[in-house]
Amino acid sequence: MTAAAYDIYEGRDPRDIPAYSFREVALSIGVPTSTLRAWCIGQSNFKPVLVLAEGWNEFHALSFFNLIEANVIAELRREHGVKMSRVRTALEFLADNVPVAHPLVQTELSVTPNQRVYIVYEGKRIDISAGGQWPLDSVVRNLLRRVHRGRRGILAFFPRVSPAEQAPMSDDDYAPIVVDPEICFGRPIITGTGIPTDVIADRWLGGDSVKKMAEDYDLSEEHIRAALRFERVRETDAA
Repeated sequence: MTAAAYDIYEGRDPRDIPAYSFREVALSIGVPTSTLRAWCIGQSNFKPVLVLAEGWNEFHALSFFNLIEANVIAELRREHGVKMSRVRTALEFLADNVPVAHPLVQTELSVTPNQRVYIVYEGKRIDISAGGQWPLDSVVRNLLRRVHRGRRGILAFFPRVSPAEQAPMSDDDYAPIVVDPEICFGRPIITGTGIPTDVIADRWLGGDSVKKMAEDYDLSEEHIRAALRFERVRETDAA
């Protein structure tokens, strides 16, 4: 993160500031909003599994760190059918062994050729694939393809564009939508621009065509369609 970014956020890490609505996070990770709410704030007979950012209840919003953690849980549930009780046990293991608020984001993750998953914390490599008892190898591989990393860890996330997108991204895949805490206060935008996806959705619902928006923003029509698919706005008509 740049010094300017920290000045804007009064010294706080922008990745740890509640800035994302439950809907935005749910769209980004491809789960129902009600499911995400249960993970975050619980429901009858179900305790929350995520540690939310300070001030989340004031803004009813989640942080970028929460988004990444929720994505990992979504992958475990969707791709591997891991029970929530096992997810909870694994998160407790991380909390006991890596004493930072968001170990999946604030540490270096790596997968070895023999399918072991490690977190590097204070110069030590901790094998979380064994102690955590969860199939993290493919989940972490997929996550690392979907993020941009820097010296401070994960800096940006490239979300699913539609719920039907199942295959992990390859290194050469184009990621049309990005979530970056330093751009547009973290709103999902079309990659390489400052254009929020919800603006595209609002214009479409207001009657603007894909072609007109592509011309207005000097983008391809596929960029516009990707934003509409991400926002789940009349996908059939937009495709």
